[in-house]
Amino acid sequence: MAFRIGRGGVEIVALRDGDHTPDWIWHFPKDGGDCEGCLNFGAFLVIADGKTVLVDTGWGPHHEPPGGLTAPAGLLADMASAGVGPDDVDLVVFTHLHPDHVGWNLILDPPVRPRFPRARYLVPREDWLHYNVRDDIHPGIVEQALPLERLGVLQLIDDGHRVTSSIRAIAAPGHTPGHTVYAAGDDTLLLGDLAHHPDVLERTRWHQRFDWNPEEAVATREKLLDQAEREGTLVGLGHFPPPSLGHVIRKDGRRIWHPLETR
Repeated sequence: MAFRIGRGGVEIVALRDGDHTPDWIWHFPKDGGDCEGCLNFGAFLVIADGKTVLVDTGWGPHHEPPGGLTAPAGLLADMASAGVGPDDVDLVVFTHLHPDHVGWNLILDPPVRPRFPRARYLVPREDWLHYNVRDDIHPGIVEQALPLERLGVLQLIDDGHRVTSSIRAIAAPGHTPGHTVYAAGDDTLLLGDLAHHPDVLERTRWHQRFDWNPEEAVATREKLLDQAEREGTLVGLGHFPPPSLGHVIRKDGRRIWHPLETR
């Protein structure tokens, strides 16, 4: 069931497209032995300025992580529980183009077509350039992201792009070249894959296996987490346990995750 909150003049809806129990040492080869819990695959709806904006689209129905999902990919069902269907989405925006963030983009049964038929798909320019010249990319990216241009729905965006008057793109490179986070309303940051597990809020120098530039990812992570803690910002981290929304706080000298209550 989707979780909805009104915040700073916008509505944020946390969505879930399944989860799985990962090998955390595989994800964090040097550091992850202490991690516990599932890896969530989340996305967000932001409803603002008369627009419905979908931030990332999960694994989708065609691909899964190694070991599979613990439940079928359920993004569309979660959207429906929030009263939003594919035809209601005005814009689809991406934090980056990894396969677990683009999976519901397209319907692959011929003719291949956008799953969100009224939407423009806003892609960080540096990720688009990066994945269009690589040969060794996941089939989920090939199937669900690269066709956006020929289908006529692609819009490339850069740092500072205004998705709507209340939603702004902020370049946050490192995890991928074009990794982007989104400021929504007055005090919400949707942080993409800035961190994959709550332990990383304290152990910010952990290197995640999929980080394109690990040192840049660390620098970006530390900058944005410092900001979120200092300003008391509500943050969304889609790989954190549902509802994937909460605050970065300091307790007993340690930076920890304080999730929103769902009751």
